[in-house]
Formats: sequence, structure tokens, C-alpha cells
Amino acid sequence: MPELPEVETMVRGLRGVLPGRRLRRLEVRDPSLLQGCTATSLMRRMRGGTVADVGRRGKWVVIELEGDVGLIVIQPRMTGGFWLIEPDRPEHIRLSFHLEKPDATIWYCDARRLGKVSWYQDAAVAETAFGRSHGPDALRIDRDDLAGRLARTSRGIKPTLMDQKVLAGIGNIYADETLHRAGLHPERPSSSLSADEITRLHRAIGEVLARAIELEGSSFDAGYRTVLGLEGGFLAQNSVYGREHQPCPSCARPIRKTRIAGLIGRPTYYCPTCQVIPPSTSRSR
Repeated sequence: MPELPEVETMVRGLRGVLPGRRLRRLEVRDPSLLQGCTATSLMRRMRGGTVADVGRRGKWVVIELEGDVGLIVIQPRMTGGFWLIEPDRPEHIRLSFHLEKPDATIWYCDARRLGKVSWYQDAAVAETAFGRSHGPDALRIDRDDLAGRLARTSRGIKPTLMDQKVLAGIGNIYADETLHRAGLHPERPSSSLSADEITRLHRAIGEVLARAIELEGSSFDAGYRTVLGLEGGFLAQNSVYGREHQPCPSCARPIRKTRIAGLIGRPTYYCPTCQVIPPSTSRSR
């Protein structure tokens, strides 16, 4: 599933070609992805509009038009993504953005059709919609806000980090990588973290996400590609995710794979030597 680094990579790819361009038309090939609008109304609103900016909010891609035209918000979810080159699986095309001067096409593809496309009249309405289901962006949350949110729950730190209502953008891969970098066991109760551990965690979030964005995200199957159809490079350089039995880069002991409560169907990778639950915390649990 595209997480914050993959969506940020999409946005940076689109930002190089969309702002300032006029839309000749938007083609909706699969209306089932639309929320709160119809294909007819969306195509009518987008026709002839000029793109002002492309941004990201958590795992949402936001395409804003100039003037009072509004903005389109796309949630890639499991297998959604944008292509600047003609997709190798045209049957997965759900939207096509046809641009003018020079003529060009940008495709939005979604193999499993789990993504969502919404229209908002302005940025304030879109922000209200985001705020109903999402916490602060994981790259923008400050240390004290993170501390306050962790203090309110005794859930394990990994499912807490992945809860989009706590902070937006972190999924399974980057939760494992962040917790390893911070030296925290994934089942450690969130409210048990000390001030120093929260500082370490906050720093690790920024460092892991920044590195993943630099490497254009993670591709562990055909579900994610960059806008040029390339694989993301993060999983060639990461520390723990997908590396069961391989040596921990910090201590050389084997990485362990397990499953933890609250994350059905999602594996967890960690180092049992570097990421230990303190005895006092274990007793309290």
C-alpha cells in the first residue's frame, strides 16, 4: 500500500509537469472510484481548468485548480498510482488527465480499484474532510504533539503509529523501520515511553521518511511504481522490514518476524536485541 513516501514521490513527479498546465479534459474510465461527485460533474468542472499546484496531505494527493474552480483529491490506497508514460497495463487505467500546450496525458491506474477520488469546492472544505479521519501529517507533527497523542493510549506503539487518526502517513513498512531506528519494541505500550524515547521516536520518524522519499519509496511487488514506471529503492537499503533471519545492521543478531495484536495480516519485523521491552514495562502489562 502506498505510504507517505510513495505518495510524496507521486506528488513530486506530478509537480514537475502539472502546475500551470491547462486541462483539455478529464476522462473518467471507472466511476466506481468517485466519492461525492459524478463522472459527468467532475469532468465538467475539470474541463479547461488550469492546475495551480499539486500537494499531499497524509496519503492523499491534492490537485488544486486556479481561481475558484476547486480541487480534486485522490487516495491511492492499495494499488493506486500515477503514470507519466503510457502504462504497461492499460486495463488498470481509471482516470486520464489530458493536457494542452503541449498535448500530453497523465494516467491514474489502480489494479484493485480500492482508491477513492473526491471533489472539494475549496481547500478549507478538503481540510475539514481530512481532519475528520486523520491526525497531523507524520512529516509535520511536532515532538510535543506526538507526545500528547501517545500519552492517551496504552496500545502498542506500532499500531498507534499506523493509526491515521493519530498521525497520517505511516504504514507497516515505515513503522517497523522507525521503531528499529528508535530502539523501541513494536509492542511497547505507547503511554509508557519516556521523554527521551519520544524525542528519539520523533527524530526517527523524520529520518526514515526522508530517506524513503529520497529513494522514491518501496516496491515489494508490482503494486507501486514511480510516475516513470520505476521501482522505489528503499527496500534495497532498509534495516528490518522483510529481512527475517538476516543480521541486524546495528548488532548483527538475526532479525525476527512476528505478528502482533491489532495488525491482522501484517507481519512485524524487529531486532530482539536492539528493541527490548524494559522489565518494568513488561510487568505492568
